[in-house]
Amino acid sequence: MRIPSTIVATVVATMVLLATYLATSAPDLTFWDASEFITAAHTLGIPHPPGTPLWVLMGKISTLVFSGTSPARMVTLLAVWCAALAGGAGAWLMAQWLGARAGVVAAVMAGTMYSVWNLATEAEVYAAALLLAVMMLVVGEWSGRTSATVDQRDRGRMLLAFLAGLAVPLHLSALVALPGAVALAWAGHAPSRRQIGEWLVSAIGGASAVLVLMFLSGQDPLLDSGNPETLRSLIAVVRREQYEVPGLWPRRAPLWLQIGNFGQWADWQVAFGLHPHATAAWPRTLLTLAWVWLGALGLRAIWHRERRVGRAVLLLLVSASLGVVVWLNLRVGPSFGHGVVAADAVHEARERDYFFALAFWTWGLLAGAGTASLATALMRRLPMPLAVLPFSLALVPLLGNREVADRSREPVATLPRTYARMLLDAVPQRGVLLAAGDNDTFPLWYLQQVEDYRSDVTVVTVPLLGAAWYREDLAAAGLLDSTRVARWTGLPDLLQSVMRHSEDARRSVRVSTLLTATDRKKAAPGSGWLLEGLVYAPSTAVSPGQVGLDRTVLGRRQAEMPRSALTPLPPGSDPAAHMTQELLRCLQVTELTDTLLVSGCNGA
Repeated sequence: MRIPSTIVATVVATMVLLATYLATSAPDLTFWDASEFITAAHTLGIPHPPGTPLWVLMGKISTLVFSGTSPARMVTLLAVWCAALAGGAGAWLMAQWLGARAGVVAAVMAGTMYSVWNLATEAEVYAAALLLAVMMLVVGEWSGRTSATVDQRDRGRMLLAFLAGLAVPLHLSALVALPGAVALAWAGHAPSRRQIGEWLVSAIGGASAVLVLMFLSGQDPLLDSGNPETLRSLIAVVRREQYEVPGLWPRRAPLWLQIGNFGQWADWQVAFGLHPHATAAWPRTLLTLAWVWLGALGLRAIWHRERRVGRAVLLLLVSASLGVVVWLNLRVGPSFGHGVVAADAVHEARERDYFFALAFWTWGLLAGAGTASLATALMRRLPMPLAVLPFSLALVPLLGNREVADRSREPVATLPRTYARMLLDAVPQRGVLLAAGDNDTFPLWYLQQVEDYRSDVTVVTVPLLGAAWYREDLAAAGLLDSTRVARWTGLPDLLQSVMRHSEDARRSVRVSTLLTATDRKKAAPGSGWLLEGLVYAPSTAVSPGQVGLDRTVLGRRQAEMPRSALTPLPPGSDPAAHMTQELLRCLQVTELTDTLLVSGCNGA
C-alpha cells in the first residue's frame, strides 16, 4: 500500500520541527507569563484574564502524559507538540496545493521563523492558538476543495464554526485565521438560513467551554485570577476588564508608526542571529527582503494553481498582519519610536511580536512555496542537482535563528528559577513581599504552589491592587480592610494598609528591588529602607525615604548566589534576562555611591 505523499510530507515536517523544538525548548521556568501558565496547569487554577480554560485543561493533560520529566518541562512540551503539529498541518496544506516537497520546505520555513520558534519552546498559550488557527485552515480547505461532496462541505463548515467557537476558551488570537479559513471553505452552494443557524449553534457550543472557568474557580484554587464564580465576573475575565483594553480609536500611536513597528518585528524573523539586536542591519534586512520576494513568488504560484486558495492565503496574511495592527492598537514597542514619539511617551512593557506569529508563519509558508516554485522553474533549464539547490534556503531561518531561539543554554535555562528562589529566600519566615509584576511574581507562585517552596511568604503584586477581586483575596488573607475591597482608595492608602496589617500580624515586609522607588515610598512614607540584595527592608535607622545598606545580609546573600547566574548572556536574549541579572548584581552593592544602586536597584 502506497502512502499518500501529502501524509509523508505531514509526518516529515512534523518530525523535523519536533526535533528542532525539543532540542531548543526551555528545560525549566521562563520569564513573563509562562510560569503562571505552568502553575495553572498543575493546580487547575485560573491564569490572568481571559483565563484560557481550554489551555489549562490541555496543560493538565500534558502534566499527565509527560509525567516522567520535571514539572515545568511537562507543560512546556505541550507548546512543543502544538507548534510541531501546526507545522505538519501547514505541510499538508501546501502539499495539497503545490506538492509534497513544497509542503515540507514551506512548513520548515514557517516553523523556524523567529517569533514562531520562540512560542514553540516555552509554556505559553500561543502555540496552542497557532495550532487551532491552522486546523481552521485545514478544515476550510477540506470543505472547499473541488472534489468535496455537498454533505462533506456542510459537515466541514459545521466543524469550522465549532473550531472558531473554541477560540473563546483557548485564546481569541486564533480567530485571526477565520477570514482565511472561511475564504477557503467558500465554494459550492450558498448556505441556507437553517445552515447558518446550525453554524451559530456549533460556534456557541465551542465557546461554551469557557464556562469551565466557573467550575475551576468554585474549587477555590490559590491561583484564581478574577474569581469568575458568577456570570458577571466570568464576563469580566473573558473581556479582560481589569486591563486597559483600547478601542480602535483614538490610536495609541500613529497608525504609520504602528505599521513600522510591525515591520521592525518582521525584520527579526528570517535570521535574527545575524544581528541579534532590535536595530536594523543590512545583512539581516537584505535576507528579510529576499524572503518578501520569495513569499510573493509563493503567493503567485498558489494563485495560479487555484484562485480560491490564493485569495484565501492573501486574506489570511493581511488579516494576521495589518488587521492585527489595526485591531490591537498597541503602543510602540520598547525598542521602537525613540526620537519620533515624545520622550515621556508610554511604550509597551515588552516586545509584542508574538501577537503576529500567525502572520510570520504564513509568510514563511509562502516563502517555502516560492522556493519550490523557483526550483520547479530551474528544473526546466538546469541539471537536477543544481535545480534543487533553492530547497537549501529552508536552512536559512533554521540556522539563522538557532542560537537566538535556544532556551536550553545557560544561564538562560536556570536564571528565572535562581532569581525566584533567591527572592523568596530574602523574605523572613511568614513575611510579606511587595512585588512589581510578572517577573517577580509568576515564578514565585510556581515555586510556592507547584513545588511547595516557601509557601509561608505572601506575595502582594502591586499592579494587581487595582482589581477588586485581588483586593478581596488580600482582605481574606488579613492584609486589607474589607472596606477597601469594593472601592479604590488610591495606591498609597492600599499599600499603607498592607503595611499596617502586616505589622499588626507581626509579619515582616520586604519590597522587591524591581518595584519602583516611588511605589516603595508610598508604602511607608515615614520609613527609610535598607538594601538586602534583592529586597529592601523598612528601617527606622535610615532617614525617611532614604536608602542604606545592610552589609551583613548582603554578604550572606551574595555567598548564596550561584556564580553561573551572572554568566554573560547570549546575544539576543530576552531583555527580562538582562534585567534579572541587573537585579542579581544588587547583591554586589557595597557603597551608597555605587551607580547600580540607582540604575539597577531602584534605590532613588
